[in-house]
Amino acid sequence: MKLEATRRNEKRKLAALWFNGASVASVAIGIFTPLATAIFDLEKARRSSGELGFALLGSMIVAALLVAAGRTLLNDLEEAE
Repeated sequence: MKLEATRRNEKRKLAALWFNGASVASVAIGIFTPLATAIFDLEKARRSSGELGFALLGSMIVAALLVAAGRTLLNDLEEAE
């Protein structure tokens, strides 16, 4: 039984790691896309400050939800006795 519990725990850890990586990507996209638009003066991609704020807030909310999903998986780890 110890091997099965360890295997399930490792799968949960890998899934939580994936959720964490996706949350980091979400924040990076929300922050770096507007910065790249401003730095490289991309007229076609330029948005109003309200739209940029909404996009940043949206990416932060998505990141928080992904982290919460990962934490839920980690909270379900089993004792490997």
